[in-house]
Amino acid sequence: MEKHTDRVIAKIVIILISIYLIAPIVATIMYSFAKSWVNTIFPDGWTIEWYLQLITNSDFLSALIRSIILGVITTIIAMCCFLPVVFYANVYDETIKAKLRFITVLPFTIPGIILVTGLVRVYANLPIPQMLVLLLAISLLSLPVTYQALDNAFIAHDFRAMFEQAMILGDSPLRAFLKIVIPNIRVGIFIAMLLTFTSAFGEYVLTNIILGGNYETLKIYMYRLMQSNGQASSVLTTVYFFFLAIISVIMITVIKRQGSKKGEAVEDIKKL
Repeated sequence: MEKHTDRVIAKIVIILISIYLIAPIVATIMYSFAKSWVNTIFPDGWTIEWYLQLITNSDFLSALIRSIILGVITTIIAMCCFLPVVFYANVYDETIKAKLRFITVLPFTIPGIILVTGLVRVYANLPIPQMLVLLLAISLLSLPVTYQALDNAFIAHDFRAMFEQAMILGDSPLRAFLKIVIPNIRVGIFIAMLLTFTSAFGEYVLTNIILGGNYETLKIYMYRLMQSNGQASSVLTTVYFFFLAIISVIMITVIKRQGSKKGEAVEDIKKL
């Protein structure tokens, strides 16, 4: 009887938390399609006019392109910097993994505003492009998710033995890395790239302070729009939400497919 009561209470709590989290999202989506919604429970009518205005807005398209460029370049920099380090830690020297885990925690412990203030003070008077400072800073902030995704991919196989066997068979280190390592961690690389891109695509604090209004990304445009047009900001928020939802679905699908393939491989081994 007590267990049944506990389950009922747990379900009620979960339902209340779900309503609390989902209700604002639903209200924002409804408001983005509403013709007018003032002092009524439901909107007076529905329209896609606000979406058409947003899509045809040159400021929105420019901000979207800037965010995509920022995300793509940051992802490339992060992969070029972090993938060799994770490879070295898993294949050559696993003793440094403890230090890497400590380093990956630092972006969580240092508040973003403190990091930005330090970067501005150090690099403001140096002949270094501020865009480069921004790209490197965002790449550093994405280190925790990028490192974890790549490290999980390396844990799945004994890459040290595979790499050494490839070297014995005559492959160079670079060729062995490209032929043996990359194909076996492509799912981890793909997930790490998506996480890094999402982090850079939605960055606001670093971009706004380091570059200011000289480089208006989608997130900066969103906050500016919120101060002038609530309806348009709801549309933009909805578009941004569905963009993140699509990326989440892609990652979940890829992970599930990889898990099912591993399960099929294990079953084949058992049959043998």
